[in-house]
Amino acid sequence: MKQRSIQLLTSTGILLLLLTWVHLFVLQQEEGANSTLIFWEFQVPRLLSALLAGAGLSLSGLLMQNLFQNPMAGPYVLGINSGASLLISLLILGAAPTFLNELSYVSAAMTGAFLAASFMFVVSKRVQNIQSLLVIGLMFASFTGAIESVLQSFAAPEQVKQLFIWNMGSLQQMSAAQAPWLGTIIVFGIATTLFLVKGLNAMVLGDAHAIQLGIKVRQLKIVILFVTALLAGSITAYCGPIAFVGLAIPNLARALLKTQDHLLLILFSVFAGSCFLVAIDVLILLLDPWLSIPVNVLTAVIGAPYVAYLMLRQR
Repeated sequence: MKQRSIQLLTSTGILLLLLTWVHLFVLQQEEGANSTLIFWEFQVPRLLSALLAGAGLSLSGLLMQNLFQNPMAGPYVLGINSGASLLISLLILGAAPTFLNELSYVSAAMTGAFLAASFMFVVSKRVQNIQSLLVIGLMFASFTGAIESVLQSFAAPEQVKQLFIWNMGSLQQMSAAQAPWLGTIIVFGIATTLFLVKGLNAMVLGDAHAIQLGIKVRQLKIVILFVTALLAGSITAYCGPIAFVGLAIPNLARALLKTQDHLLLILFSVFAGSCFLVAIDVLILLLDPWLSIPVNVLTAVIGAPYVAYLMLRQR
């Protein structure tokens, strides 16, 4: 079993390297005096956005599924992204231009994500049915969307346009100067999660068994909520809301690895999430001469049928 997992991890790593090479050196070749500037200021940050966002969203989805003990949990489906988006919307539509800076975006998104995750966690304790929890998540997303619509009716056209562009999701929003900040957050989230492997494995057996094994379940759940908000919130701030990555990839990891060992699941989810989002961006680059498609549209087109399949399989 472990040998098969190592082979899958190695294959995923090789695929990621191949996709990275195609993305960076085949599809984005630039010639001329400004080619070096374009490479470092635009092409490399775009690739890093895909790598970091894919890894972070997949990991946040894996953590949420462990926390909720529900394979249908994910930052987009359960409204975590919506919580982050709501506070970003309040910032864009209500704050003075002097407050619209990198720190304010990240802080607002992380706060919204943490509050939404906490709310859905409390709700999950009262709702045992998977479909009901999903409906509540969708209702929460609809509620936050309605608030955003009301805010837009009072906002200036420039602010509405800015919010609309951000809501579509993009891997081109992050600048070269911002890349180290997002990279630091994602690496910190991955490293913290690796230290939680023992507790995550124990929680698969249930809270009671985890406590018997010496796990401080309450503290562990708070850390999971914090890391989830950190990952999902920061990615939403830098790239906009990106759907279904956090739901689909962890389920794919369990299906392929056939294990509950979270060390393997974490590593595979990080690699596979990066692969998926880089592949999505490669497809966007291929279609770009004829059609401009936001990243959130393609992830939804691919992810929505997969979510439907998972729901049918759970019945």
